[in-house]
Amino acid sequence: MLDKVDLSKSIEKDEYEDLIDEFTIRLGELQRKAWKLGIPVIVVFEGWHASGMAEIINRFLMPLNPMGFELHTTGKPCAQELRKPLIWRFWTKIPARGEIAIFDRSWYRRALLEHFIHDIPEKEITNCLKGITYFEKQLADDGYLIFKFFLHISKEVQQKRFEYINGKGIPLFISEEEEQDYIKEYDRLMPLTEKMLERTDTSHAPWNITEANDLNFATVRIMATFIQALENRIAKVEEKHKESENERDHTYINKSLKPSILETVDLSRKLSGHEYKKMKEEYQERLWSLQYRLFMQKRPLVLVFEGWDASGKGGGIKRLVQVMNPRLYRVIPIGVPSDVELSHHYMWRFYNEIPEAGHMAIFDRSWYGRVLVERVENLCTDREWKRAYREINEFEEILSNYGTIVLKFWIHIDPEEQLQRFKKREKIPHKRWKITEDDWKNREKWDLYEEAANEMLQKTSTTYAPWTIVEGNNKKYARVKVLRTVVEKLEQELE
Repeated sequence: MLDKVDLSKSIEKDEYEDLIDEFTIRLGELQRKAWKLGIPVIVVFEGWHASGMAEIINRFLMPLNPMGFELHTTGKPCAQELRKPLIWRFWTKIPARGEIAIFDRSWYRRALLEHFIHDIPEKEITNCLKGITYFEKQLADDGYLIFKFFLHISKEVQQKRFEYINGKGIPLFISEEEEQDYIKEYDRLMPLTEKMLERTDTSHAPWNITEANDLNFATVRIMATFIQALENRIAKVEEKHKESENERDHTYINKSLKPSILETVDLSRKLSGHEYKKMKEEYQERLWSLQYRLFMQKRPLVLVFEGWDASGKGGGIKRLVQVMNPRLYRVIPIGVPSDVELSHHYMWRFYNEIPEAGHMAIFDRSWYGRVLVERVENLCTDREWKRAYREINEFEEILSNYGTIVLKFWIHIDPEEQLQRFKKREKIPHKRWKITEDDWKNREKWDLYEEAANEMLQKTSTTYAPWTIVEGNNKKYARVKVLRTVVEKLEQELE
């Protein structure tokens, strides 16, 4: 790939200055249009040491309004970043709609240093690159425009630039200490870099190999590529705004032909008060010691609780954490997204909450809202919730590949039991806050929610993140089943 690039390309100074004057005006105009249309943009700069990246990035930034972009310089991960999957540190930095994020080195430099160079097993390298392609595909599907530039120079030019830098007495401060051993390893890094570029060059996030022996030529090439692609995207978005934003799929399928997992659940299961007390104490005692084993083995744990309103999610979580050390877990209640959360990809707020190695994150409702309430209440398009099954599975696969234990609970009750609990909440003053008008409205759409839940359970129960359906009509039985499932899974994983 890289050996076929013509590095002799250059541009005359007068032509360069004329083009830069023109590009400066156009870039400013396009940035304002993208902001008004809510188009989020990600620009990735990668390349060889001494390729002129800092100078080219600075030239690229000059025409832009600093209120609309943020530059992220990617260096050695901090302690917190090392305790989470590689892609987490970049998910948390994606721009809001209408803004631009520029990465001075990115997830690719980290993948190269943390996986390729250190002779990590091929399976881990594959999983790492797979996670990167998932990341870029999900952003592209959500309307993000992604540019990836690799600044390519010859070995001879790199050597001359090193000599010039050393002659000026300028330290290579831009290089992380961990990279010093590889900074002049051009020949060794070439096949690793080509392998990475080849395996991550996609239609939705293609690599732009940029000839950078001449910095002026590279600058013009990058700006021209950016301008053309952004103009095309703006034209498409403007055209799309003339069409319907939320066309619904009215294809009718008989209910008997759709997934019916929940119809087979035996809701008559129950425990006596004596059985409940004995089993609860037993599993809580085992769980108490397991949380410390989890911490010592640096395994993250993610627990997801979904289910009907008043099904007992909160009660199950409360008994689960009753004897735990609060320093090792967090309960994360998920409600209506804020304006800031709505301005990002819907998975952004969940990536911000994933636990560090050795810790637990317990989600009281979760990312499954996209295929449940958002689907049923028409809060997203058909296209968005239908692709969410794949995006959710990819998210959980990334967690699992990092070593995260993922358990998901659907607490199931029938409509009659829910009605009794609603009425009981209304009668008890200190529980009235739990019942809202939306809860009553949702009951009217029971069949639609059941259909959505059945499809969710079928399409997102995987070997690495299985669903456990909890029979919830009897609260005691449900709470013990949750405790038992968590304990048995942890004991199995922490052998």
